[in-house]
Amino acid sequence: MNSRPRAPEGTTIGHLRGQLDHLRLVQLSLGTSSTHLLTLCIAALAVGIGARKVFHVSVILCLLLSISIVILLCAYACVGDPRKRSEAHGFGSEVAQLFRAGSSDDAAADDKDEASSISDLSSEETKLLQYFRSITVELTSETHIFNTWSMVGGGKPGVGAQEQLSFTAIRYHASFLCYAVATIAMRIPSFSHCGGEIIFWVLENLLLKPKVFEFYLHYWPELRGKGPFECRENIMWLGHVAHVAALYEMLTNDDRYSKRKGLKVTESDGKSYSTSLPELALHLAASMRINATGGVPCEPGLVFFQCQNHPFCAFTLLEGLGHFPRGFFDEEKHRFQDFAVKGMRAVVETGGIKIACVTTKQNNEAFDKVYYRELATLENRLVGTASDTSTNTNTNTNTNTNTNTNTNTNTNTNTNTNTNTYQSPSRILASLPFAHIGSDAWDLNYFFFWATSTAAVEKIYSNFVKARIDDLREFGTWGDSSPDSSPSPPPCCKSKPLSLKGWNSSPPAVCCFGLNIPKSAWSSALLPVLSQTSDLQNYHLVKSWLTLNLRQQHQNKAWLGESCEWEIGNTANYAMAIAMENGSDFRKLHQGGWRGKMDGLKVLNCEPRDLRVYRCKSVIENEIEFGFIGGEISDTTLAKFVVKPSSSQKVRILKWQSLPTNLDLESTSFENGTVEIRVVTVEESVGIFGGFFSSSSSTSSLEEKKELGDDSEEDEGWTGKKISFTVNFINV
Repeated sequence: MNSRPRAPEGTTIGHLRGQLDHLRLVQLSLGTSSTHLLTLCIAALAVGIGARKVFHVSVILCLLLSISIVILLCAYACVGDPRKRSEAHGFGSEVAQLFRAGSSDDAAADDKDEASSISDLSSEETKLLQYFRSITVELTSETHIFNTWSMVGGGKPGVGAQEQLSFTAIRYHASFLCYAVATIAMRIPSFSHCGGEIIFWVLENLLLKPKVFEFYLHYWPELRGKGPFECRENIMWLGHVAHVAALYEMLTNDDRYSKRKGLKVTESDGKSYSTSLPELALHLAASMRINATGGVPCEPGLVFFQCQNHPFCAFTLLEGLGHFPRGFFDEEKHRFQDFAVKGMRAVVETGGIKIACVTTKQNNEAFDKVYYRELATLENRLVGTASDTSTNTNTNTNTNTNTNTNTNTNTNTNTNTNTNTYQSPSRILASLPFAHIGSDAWDLNYFFFWATSTAAVEKIYSNFVKARIDDLREFGTWGDSSPDSSPSPPPCCKSKPLSLKGWNSSPPAVCCFGLNIPKSAWSSALLPVLSQTSDLQNYHLVKSWLTLNLRQQHQNKAWLGESCEWEIGNTANYAMAIAMENGSDFRKLHQGGWRGKMDGLKVLNCEPRDLRVYRCKSVIENEIEFGFIGGEISDTTLAKFVVKPSSSQKVRILKWQSLPTNLDLESTSFENGTVEIRVVTVEESVGIFGGFFSSSSSTSSLEEKKELGDDSEEDEGWTGKKISFTVNFINV
């Protein structure tokens, strides 16, 4: 079904047409005629009037009863498998055809971009990275960690109630931070330590800690003694763990989490459980195959579109890393995409994509047999003992669908047999009819990174989401973005007045159904989507509102101010959008297109901690061009040089240049694998310096130390104060 033409704005007829369009969707969902639907509404009103006469209730109660019956009728539209009424619940044939056609930027395509085309980090990106460092690797104790990461994730409805249940839980903030860091750090690929150090810290100190993951026992108490990795649901934690760990390996070449028992958690009672990243991926894929939607539930039985993005992103990364053959998880991708195209359109057009579907709970004995069957199918596929088609035939003997599967061509097997060959007790019980702009933002942002067609994702945005965003803009949701204007109140949610920290919004309701989401949250989540869809008008408006009203800065750090329940996640989404604006292609990183840039000479460390690296890339093989803005050195003072290992045991300065000539090379020395270059200022003015040098060997650790003049608190001029910095290099 094509997108609904927008009714003329500002007219009564236009508003009536809009209401009739919504009624038409409800009619389609009920699978009934317009006359039948009108009859039902009249019957509801008659029942209300009759109740008033019989029971002598007020007219208001009569109307409430009438409205309640109509709402129940609308709710009926959401019962069962929405694909049976795909005209109302689907995104239409145009989107379906685009998905079938695929993208022109397939993962197998070679990356032809030259390393020199990688743009340097902007000043804003380096400040955002410093903020992320300050709330991760620079925290020195568990007390400091959980004082900073103090979000309760949905609040406490009662004394002793379970925390970390809603979408402000620590797991979401931590994961979003990692995605933002990776989006920025991918543009300085030779400085893997920059992003990798932060992501590793988040995994070890947050995502794999009991405070973050033990909420699973609240939903699945039967797993006590078995561990969280055994759950066939809980994609709201397992999916992020897989995605973040795969990103870490892509950025650093460190495969520790892919090794046997590489992913390990220890619960509060001291019991430990482990798995590996490839094993977790197979487990998640098997859990998808036993679900009627092709996804994995978050809470028991609840399949949220946004949470499916992260395991699929992990699958794509793992294929790029070589842990699975390219296209290994295509069948699972196509199956969920097919369901989404036919059944995930929001009937109530508060946005584009339904928030969730209700399916049969699958973490129980009834699913044991089918789960292990599907896991065996995937394992056989991996070792190459059977093709996808023959595997389905072997595992589904005695069913009538086997012969149909064999008669299909290879290209049609994934799309034509997905809903028929998966024998499982899973059923789609209902789907929520409405959407939320914040949910749409999460859905589409990460969908771009793994979807088989980016054009299809863009079409969903332009046909089914953009109109709602345009409505919000016309409504004045983001004001006129002038510093003197007061931010307009967030629609459909409550926030405390704007303060120095931002909105200081309260946490959402318990569970992921809470809709009291502050405008700061869904606006920042929307920003990367607007960037990827090139919706520049809305992008610049939303970005201006965020920066003018919420952006905070202290020293070399920048963030979006909010209460602790929202601040880190908001800042991460904002940072991801800024990185995309400056050239980061996160889809290409997921698809493996940047894999070559992750190899070769690496910068392992950079001290002091407040150095802001803006350039670290390999322009020529075995060389690194490295640039930084030193600690308290002003943004106009940049250090840059090229490192080139050689077999010589001597240090030779190949080229040294100062612009302007206010720096003087004082001395150089080489001892015990350490290169020390001492530079002093000649005059009190801002300077840029660069040098080219070679040293010992391509496999040795190279340490480079320089002392530079520091600037004053002004943006210009030197004070004569000096700082020291150290950079460690290694060829991998």
